[in-house]
Amino acid sequence: MPVSETFQISREEMRKYAGHYVAVMDGKVVASGKNLYKRIRELEKKHSDKKIVVTYIPKEDLLILFSG
Repeated sequence: MPVSETFQISREEMRKYAGHYVAVMDGKVVASGKNLYKRIRELEKKHSDKKIVVTYIPKEDLLILFSG
């Protein structure tokens, strides 16, 4: 299984995009919203040589616990 690249989102961006999905390309947020399917297709066509990572930015009141 390939390992995904990591990226950092600033606290300001976390607040701005809380509760939304974000698409990250070259370490920068290039799209955001509740549903990114159409926008991702557009980005993939325009930037077919680039890797696009999509992640969800949780709201501040969401707590995720990992057990390992």
